[in-house]
Amino acid sequence: MKIFSSGRGLNSPEFYRRKKRRARLKLALISVCLLVILCLLVYLSRQERFIIIEATVLEEDITDREEIVSVVQGLLAHHYFWVIPQANALIYPRQAIRQNLLSTFPRIKSVDLKVENLRTLSISVEERVPVAMYCGDSMDISELSGCFLVDGGGFIFATAPDLAHDAYLIYTTQIPIEEPIGKRVTTPEEFGVLSKFISTLTALDVHPATFEIGTDEYTLSLLGGGKIIWRRNANLTLIHSNLEAFLLADAIKAQKNFLDRVLLLDLRIENKIFYRFKN
Repeated sequence: MKIFSSGRGLNSPEFYRRKKRRARLKLALISVCLLVILCLLVYLSRQERFIIIEATVLEEDITDREEIVSVVQGLLAHHYFWVIPQANALIYPRQAIRQNLLSTFPRIKSVDLKVENLRTLSISVEERVPVAMYCGDSMDISELSGCFLVDGGGFIFATAPDLAHDAYLIYTTQIPIEEPIGKRVTTPEEFGVLSKFISTLTALDVHPATFEIGTDEYTLSLLGGGKIIWRRNANLTLIHSNLEAFLLADAIKAQKNFLDRVLLLDLRIENKIFYRFKN
């Protein structure tokens, strides 16, 4: 009989055959156990008591209420690995549903999901609130068309009603935004700073109509037909201070309806204001 050494002792060929059989048996038992566990999990995941059968939006006044429910039900109709239902209340795709709703319905600002009694998926939706409008590249109110609603972060989320022009400040861009819904007029930070700045101008009797964001400059069109222009990288606190000092100067206040007569107020040069009247 041949004897083999493993370095620690001497073993016969029969010993190695028995060792291989035990290893195969162990692998087979582990495989069977894993298969049984997998089948059990699939079986439990398909039990009726764990399946979501209804989706409902809690808020009654949501614009796309029925469409939201339809999208969610469509997502829950799918399966993981073709056998495990995504409608299972314990493993339903919460994040995928949330992201799908946010991308499908730009009007939605946030989504909260909660399963009730393992059978109903409650959807709580917060919609965006319009604070302005975006109307492409036209600064002439008489030529405005195809405008969109904008929220407080500069996010364009819906087509604006035809009668909304008088309710909001109108933003335009030097380079038009193609297919605006779901995009931003500018960054949330810049939009917030600009909105706050423009809101302070009414105290100076400056009444904006449209506001254009250019590549290098901002242009504020007034209801009286004039324009105020300044550089995009300018300090807005300084711009406001200079404009206030200019408009409250005795020489300007002495002129009747000054802003209604002005064609252009140019603030592009620091600490200087140039103006031109209409013909």
